[in-house]
Amino acid sequence: MNILPYLAVFFKCCIYGSTIYFTGNLTRSLDVLDVLALRFLLSFVLMFLLKKIGILKIKIGVRDFFVKNERTPYLKNILLAAIFEPILYMLFETLGISMTTGVTTAVILSLSPIVTCIIEELVVKEKSSILQKIFLGAGIFGVIFIAVNTNTTDGTNSPTGIVCLVLAITVSGMFCVFSKRSSKNFSSLEITYVSCMLGTIAFNFINVVRHLIAGDILSYFHPYFNVDNLIGFAFLSVFASIIAVCLSNYSLSKIQMSSSAAFGGVSTIVTVLIDVIFNGAILYNYHYIGFIFILARMIGVSVISIRRDKIKKEKPQH
Repeated sequence: MNILPYLAVFFKCCIYGSTIYFTGNLTRSLDVLDVLALRFLLSFVLMFLLKKIGILKIKIGVRDFFVKNERTPYLKNILLAAIFEPILYMLFETLGISMTTGVTTAVILSLSPIVTCIIEELVVKEKSSILQKIFLGAGIFGVIFIAVNTNTTDGTNSPTGIVCLVLAITVSGMFCVFSKRSSKNFSSLEITYVSCMLGTIAFNFINVVRHLIAGDILSYFHPYFNVDNLIGFAFLSVFASIIAVCLSNYSLSKIQMSSSAAFGGVSTIVTVLIDVIFNGAILYNYHYIGFIFILARMIGVSVISIRRDKIKKEKPQH
């Protein structure tokens, strides 16, 4: 029984749940595009340096996309994985969050496991059991239950924002497909490296143009010189953009997409707990009820998946 992929996706969700706190702190004083561009730039430079000195075993680089080699036919999958996430996912998620209320955002993003499950069955041809679907539904109910009971009226909902959030969870599912396909020919580190590289190119290109138009290009790297900002960038670059993405790619190479998606609610729990610890938020009964459903989904789907894999291994091969 290999529980490592499940531990990987669990810790990935814990990191993702923590990113909201650090992103929130950065966006109070910086533009969202500055945060995205400088975050990915730092993560790519770090991975590039670690690759050059041999600490990270990555056998792919920019040159491979222009010179034919034995892995050229498989580059399409790794490119599509990187385009779907981080580029399209973060673009749609950021736009969606900015144009909808917190409750609407939480409810729509909580539907991600359903979309992933549908894409898994249609594209990857992997089916999840009825019991797995029931547990997935329980977790979604938990997130929605917390969201609708949260006392917030900040912001308004625009149709464009809702469409962007729906597109975000759709491209997230497609990322899972191409990350899984890429894992047959590339390591988790290599998939993460390409994601960081394309994220750096895309977001910095857009941000440089924005600063050139505004006439303040000389202040492009100023956010790095603030200690508080640097702590936030370090967490987002090292933990969120490298470690969490690598854990995600590793887990997707080993387990079903729906099994990985079952852990999504863990991010919600971590986000709420960080709000309690650092911002003095209060936990109410509806939080605990929601947590129970989210944890039930995670444990239920994991146990079913582990049992099914164990039965498959024990079956005699013909």
